[in-house]
Amino acid sequence: MNIRLTQIALAASLLSSGLLMAAGGGGVIADPGAMQGKDFDSVHPSLQRQAILNMGYGLYEVVPGKIYQVRGFDLANISFIKTNSGWIVFDPLTAKETARAALELVNEKLGERPVVAVVYSHSHGDHFGGVRGVVDEADVKSGKVKVIAPIGFMDHAVAENVYAGNAMTRRMYFQYGVLLPRSPFGHVDQSIGKNTAAGNLGLIEPNVYITQPYDTMNVDGVEMEFQNTPGTEAPAEMNTYFPQFKAFWAAENITATIHNIYTLRGALV
Repeated sequence: MNIRLTQIALAASLLSSGLLMAAGGGGVIADPGAMQGKDFDSVHPSLQRQAILNMGYGLYEVVPGKIYQVRGFDLANISFIKTNSGWIVFDPLTAKETARAALELVNEKLGERPVVAVVYSHSHGDHFGGVRGVVDEADVKSGKVKVIAPIGFMDHAVAENVYAGNAMTRRMYFQYGVLLPRSPFGHVDQSIGKNTAAGNLGLIEPNVYITQPYDTMNVDGVEMEFQNTPGTEAPAEMNTYFPQFKAFWAAENITATIHNIYTLRGALV
């Protein structure tokens, strides 16, 4: 990853430093300007470079008029695909507060549209925990909104976040240093993102599962080709190709960082 890549197609960003999680009383996720343009002997140069790259927060246009991302609101990115009448949301972040803030930013800048579907790429909490900030569970249960996930998603999401939840959370504090003060001598960055959101994590059970190695689906005019990739970056994960847009979405199977070779919190890979 480089500076130029991070800055491509920046459409809008929040103007106020440290504003990312004011909603819901969750506190501040990060101060985007805290380390910009400074060198610190206490920070490894590669980590500082990654921390500065991760300050490119805001709304990005990935495929003109079709695919958008909000970056820097949480540990992961949240993606929005424009359909005939609404949005398909890919990976609704860790917390409902950050997911809701991202949706509000998209609707403010691009025009308000309803969410017609949500896709969970895999079973890690930073990719599904904010779902209640973008859809209502009643709409999912009625079938009005599709929530799509790879086979095995619920088993692994529950195993990691409920059965092993206390141990995994405790280890995560050490892995990411989340209890350290935000400073050049404490918590600097989490490499794939600035920080894990401190808001309310939730889950809505999918009502559509991708069970075959390859499967196709049309949601409100958008063609999606799903590829199940179990036992990769997560035990339940999938890629998606959009033939209309010639765009490929690989979740965290492809990243610009060295990611999940083995996690200190003990997540299955």
